[in-house]
Formats: sequence, C-alpha cells, structure tokens
Amino acid sequence: MPEPTNRPIERGWKRHLLVMAALVGIFAVSAAYKLGFLGYSLADIMPRTRYDVALEMRFDGHDDDASVTTFLPMSDSHQTISDEESSSPGLHLTTHSRGGNRIANWSGVNIPAGARIRHSFAVLARAVHFQLDPKLEVPGSYPASVVPYLKPEKDIQVDAAEIRQRLTEIGADQGSLVARLDAIFRATSAMPQRPFKGVTDALTALRLGEASCNGKSRLFVALSRATGIPARLVGGLIMQSGVRRVSHQWAEAYVGGHWVPFDATNKHFATLPEHYLTLYYGDEVLYRHTKDINFDYRYVVETMLVPSPKAKASFHVFNIWAAFERLGLSFTLLRTLLMLPIGALVVVLLRNVVGTPTYGTFLPALIAAAASETGALWGTLGLIVVVVVVAFGRMLLVRLELLHSPTLAILLAGVAVSLITITMIADQLGLHRLTRISLFPIAVVAITSERFYLSLAEQGVATALKHLGGTFAVVFACYIVMSSPALQVLVIGFPEVLLVVVALNIYLGRWVGVRLSEYRRFRQLLLARAKT
Repeated sequence: MPEPTNRPIERGWKRHLLVMAALVGIFAVSAAYKLGFLGYSLADIMPRTRYDVALEMRFDGHDDDASVTTFLPMSDSHQTISDEESSSPGLHLTTHSRGGNRIANWSGVNIPAGARIRHSFAVLARAVHFQLDPKLEVPGSYPASVVPYLKPEKDIQVDAAEIRQRLTEIGADQGSLVARLDAIFRATSAMPQRPFKGVTDALTALRLGEASCNGKSRLFVALSRATGIPARLVGGLIMQSGVRRVSHQWAEAYVGGHWVPFDATNKHFATLPEHYLTLYYGDEVLYRHTKDINFDYRYVVETMLVPSPKAKASFHVFNIWAAFERLGLSFTLLRTLLMLPIGALVVVLLRNVVGTPTYGTFLPALIAAAASETGALWGTLGLIVVVVVVAFGRMLLVRLELLHSPTLAILLAGVAVSLITITMIADQLGLHRLTRISLFPIAVVAITSERFYLSLAEQGVATALKHLGGTFAVVFACYIVMSSPALQVLVIGFPEVLLVVVALNIYLGRWVGVRLSEYRRFRQLLLARAKT
C-alpha cells in the first residue's frame, strides 16, 4: 500500500496562503498609492476631538421673579463654537457683549421650585503655543486698549509693597520681558496647590504661600503688571468627559502684540492646551443669580472623534467620510462599522486559539462597540444588572409555558424597561457615562440574557457563570482594541486594512492546534507523549 501523504493538506494551505498574500498585497498597493501618489500624511487622517458641552443649571424660584447670569463661549483662534441649543421652560434668554465677553441672562416671573436651564454647544479646539523671543524688552508704552491691564484692581493689588518686594526677590523687576515672565511663572507655579474655597486675592495668595487656580492666577497678573507687562485673568473650563462642577482660571500676558496664555496651576508656559475652553476675560464672577434660590450648576462633557477639515479637503478618492456626511450619518457610526471587524478578529482569536467560552460568536464585539458610549466599567456593570433582571424574568415566564418567539418579545420589553430605568437612576445619581446604557442594542442584550438563563437551566450555575465571565473578559479585550486611537486612525484613514483582517481570519480558519486553555486540561497527556 502507498504511504499516506499530506499533499492535499499542503495544496490547501498553498491556496490559502495565495489568497492571504493577495489580500495583503492589495492593501499594500492601495496604501502606497495614497501615501505616494495622493500625498496622504498623518495629519490628513488624524481625526479631531469634538467636545459636546452641556451647561445644566437648577434652582428654586419660590414662585417669584428669578434670574441667572453667566458667560457663554465665543469662537476665536483657539476654539470654534457651534450647534448651540438652549432649553429653559418659563425663562427668557437674552445675550449681549461686554468687554470682549458674551453674557447670557435667563429671567422669568413666578418661577417654581426645580426650575431647570440647559444650554449646550459643540467645541472644536486646537492647542496654542507661542515661541517667545528671549530678546524682547519691556516696552515703554502700550496701546490705549491695553493700558487698563497695567492698573491695580480690588483683588489684584499691583501697588502693594509686598507685591513689589516679591517682584524684587524673584528677580522679575529687571531683565528682558521673557526673563521676567519666566521668573514670575516659576515662582507662582512652585506654590503648593490649595483646594478651591471662594475668591483668593493676589496679596492673600502671596502671604499664604499657597493657593488654588484663581489665587495663583491673580498673583501672576499682579506681579506681571507690577513689572510693566499688561496681564489679565481668563476664566474657563477644562473639558474632560464626565461631569464638571469646578471652573478654572489662568492668565494672559500681552507680549509682542499678542495675548499669550500662562497657567501656573497646571504649568503651561505660553501654551493653551486643546481641552481648555475659554468662557470669559477679566476678573469676573462666573455666575450671578437671585439670592436664596438654592442655585446649582454642572457642565456635562462628552468627547467624540470627527474628521479633520484638512482630511475632508485632502482625500480625493476612497473618501467614505464624505459619503457618510452626505447621507447625514454620524462619524461615530462609521468608526463603529470599521472597527467591528477588528473586534470580531479579537473574538475569533480568544475563542479559537485561547479557548475562552462566550455567549454567542460575535456578541462580545457588539457589546464592546456599544460600550464605547458608556466606558467599559459602567457598560459591564449596567449589562450585568440587565442580564440578571431579565434572566429572573425569564425564569418567571417558564411557568406560563409560552412559545419561544412571544417569550423573546416579552424579554425585549423587559430589556427596554431595564435600560430606561438604569438611565433614569444614573441621571439622578450624576453617573453620566452610565446614562448612555440606553444606547446598547436591545436585541443583543436580550439574546445574551436568554442564553445566560438557558445555560443556568441546562448546565448549572458554575457553567453559566463561567460563560458569562468569559463573555465579559472578551468584551474587555474587544473594547481595549477597538478603543485604541492609533488603530482607529489607521482603519479610518486606510479602510483597506480590513483586507489584512480578512487574511488573518483565513489563517485562523485553518487553526487545528491545541487551544491554550486545553494545555492545562491535557497537560499530563501532553507531557507523557513528549517523554515517549
């Protein structure tokens, strides 16, 4: 008899290798065409961060007249404001400009308890950095519009003897303009940080030797003015995802015809980071309102990636961003669609190679995509609550002996109610990320809950929990990979990279080796075989 041969297997591998090589080759040619012929650059494909900011205010009007006044941001060289919307039932909104600031006032009569105001807007910002000429000298005169920023104010005691003395101590009373600013910045930024407790004037900050952002900024302004450099306060917000209840202050100095930012608190010299939102200029109070109305406010910030204007203008072909924009579809949806195959590859790797048990083949990737709105932690906690609640409801439905389809329809209703309930509770508790749980696909959650219950009923608690734990472990892995900014930039800029993903799936589709999780299970057998 002829000896057995592996030629069919070898021929099969050759076909698969040829297909894989062709897919990788197409990607390489397409990427080279974009980079070489079309002149793509990293700056072209880098999405920008858009900050969606909502100012939420609440107060009790006691059925009397009431008003609230604050500052709204304006577009400038650092930030672009768009998509403004305001909701204030029973209150009238008026806006006007004063001193370079945009001021908003909400007022009304017979305002009841629990009055609410919500003003939202989108921010596209860019970091600003100034290269200061070290040879610049302090000018002998300034334009008339700048002169007021050399004078003392109530909380900026420029003429105080202690301010003058401190100026001499740090050597900021002489030398070039930049040398003086550098000495003032080093002295104020070296002061220990103190928790925010109301207004701290410049002299108090100097005497205490510590201060919050408003005290350090006032001292920076006082010292700058005392040495002959116009300076002013700037108030705003540090935009980070979540709920912010504390504003921020920094300073600007007039250098070479430009207002240059300095944040002694966070040690930004002549730099304004991208995530800083400017609300007003000058030593102002952020909120003024009617007395004794139990006023409270918060800023809710969300971030999302959007195509850069340069990318929109530069991409001449293969521009799926423009197509989605014409169709009115969000950039977030495009990002999710492109990243799902990457998540699916992670699932295949963990299931087929590692041997991690999960509910469903690609449910973890879909759950991870939905968790991009809530974050991995809140998304997992919220989903566990829904799964447990719905599994318990499924247990009760067994007694009614219903057919499968009506049962699943009832479970869908249970999922919807559970998601809405979690959203409402999260809103009351101020857990903003958890409120996004309502965006989870209802069908995906219902199927996960159904499979968890069936696993409980048919295989026992230990197996059900093992599969549930494996599912969430894979969800975390998918979330980490799919949330990678570097990977998102690569896939969004070069969607043909998905051909490489297909090639990797072809390779994994021929995987016949022992799974990593099975090495422990069969380690004695494998060791015995190795010895023979």
